[in-house]
This record gives sequence, structure tokens and C-alpha cells, in this order.
Amino acid sequence: MKINENIQVERNLKAIELEKAGEIEKVIALYEENIIEGFKGNHPYDRLATIYKNQIDLDNEIRVLEKAIIIFEEITLEDRLEGLPKLFRFKNRLEKALHTKTQLSKQKKSKLK
Repeated sequence: MKINENIQVERNLKAIELEKAGEIEKVIALYEENIIEGFKGNHPYDRLATIYKNQIDLDNEIRVLEKAIIIFEEITLEDRLEGLPKLFRFKNRLEKALHTKTQLSKQKKSKLK
């Protein structure tokens, strides 16, 4: 199936409008579609990871960042130089999210004792 990049860009633009209007569930649905299709730009990954972080939904934040890393590894292999700094940024964000998840898990375990 050929992916229409124009439709993906339109989804991103619509999601930006909806986010300004506070319609977060619709925003998530639009960005998730682009992520499922492997959109080759950072916007939906950045926004969706931030939304999930703000919702304290670490599992989804981590999932989105892992997908972003896969996409930006591909972009970097395609010799698109803009992909490398974004790849490092996503890896750094993933490391922080994993650290936060570990810390929260430790806190929960200590409360159960």
C-alpha cells in the first residue's frame, strides 16, 4: 500500500488545530495514524510523546519514542543528515522516560512494603 504523504501532512496540520482547541483525544488519533504509517518527520512523534508524557502515560510515551528511533535510524541510513540529531534527541528522551518508569516502579514497590 502506497502511503500518501500529503494526507499525513494534512493530519499533522489538523492535529495542530485540534490541539489548540483542546481536543486531545482527536489529536492522539491523528498522530497515531501517522505513526502507524511510519511518517518520516519528527512532528507527530514529538507531539504525541509530549502528550503522553503530560498524561503520565509512560508506556505509550516509550512506545512512540521507540517507533521514532526506528524511523530516524532509517532516515539516517538514507543519508538524510537532518535525521541524525533528531535520532539522538529521541534516544535521549527515551532514556529519560525509561528512567522515570524505573523510578516510579521503585516508588510503588516501596509503598507496598
